[in-house]
Amino acid sequence: MLQIKFYLCFLFSCLFCSILFGQKKMCITGDCRNGYGHFEWPEGDKYIGNFSQGKMDGYGVFYWSSNNKYIGYWKNGKMHGEGMLFYDEGIIKKGIWDNNKFVKLLREDFVLSKKNIQHGNNELKKIIRDRPEMKSIVNSGDIIWQWVANKFAGEDIQSLIYWQKKATKNFRIPDSVNAVHAYPTQKSEGRIWIENNNNAEKMWSGLIYELHNIKNGEDFQEIEKDAINWRCEEEEYIMRYAQLEYKAAKEMKKFYNSIWLPFCKSKNIKPNPQLWFYYLPDTFEKWIKTFTDKKGYPWNPYASYYERIVQGVVNQY
Repeated sequence: MLQIKFYLCFLFSCLFCSILFGQKKMCITGDCRNGYGHFEWPEGDKYIGNFSQGKMDGYGVFYWSSNNKYIGYWKNGKMHGEGMLFYDEGIIKKGIWDNNKFVKLLREDFVLSKKNIQHGNNELKKIIRDRPEMKSIVNSGDIIWQWVANKFAGEDIQSLIYWQKKATKNFRIPDSVNAVHAYPTQKSEGRIWIENNNNAEKMWSGLIYELHNIKNGEDFQEIEKDAINWRCEEEEYIMRYAQLEYKAAKEMKKFYNSIWLPFCKSKNIKPNPQLWFYYLPDTFEKWIKTFTDKKGYPWNPYASYYERIVQGVVNQY
């Protein structure tokens, strides 16, 4: 039940490891010097598009042997300008590049369209594929499924949300948590991960909590900016994060009473109200007093987040 800042870095150093000078290369067809051609590398990478002085320049398509693909503009052999990056697992990134560096996502004006709802359904299918125990409670025709699919379609945050199967360099998962989200930024889409365990209801509650929590994205970003600019100290940083998570917990309690509990009754399932903050104190002040161990929540993990921010600022000098 945590928030981590998620930067979209595409690991271009790995993706471009086969585009180094000195490799044996081959022009298959066309003019790969100054014109339009088809160029391949021995490792399986290939480029089809425009060239200038022997380098990718203009509009073209690059296919990695890993099945990733980039369609867009190039300059002096590097991705430069508007383009779309397709991952083998189906994720698509449309945005602006500057000399291979991803600069900005390009998002269309949001509409809860059939296409976006289909995205939500597809992401939820991925979750069920990776966390099959969850299917023991909710199926595709159920109201809970529809509610979650619409959230992944961007109903609340006006931006698509993606399933994060596991931790990566840019999506860290702290110890002792059952769910994590990364809110959408200028460079990245929103993402959610939930822990794999044998408790189906716990996984659903973790997922739904983060779908409430991700709505606080702009406020989370404001806290990060204040920390980077030395406008808040560690304890304030931690408490501000906790306040936003308390806000999401209140939403969970409402969700339990209005949606989850009636759903469970219709399915003859006995729910666990503790998983849904049913006993949440009526004020943040009362709630935060229940946490006394400075080695536990909310100091863990937010103290380490704050230290990392401070260290990053110091390293810039």
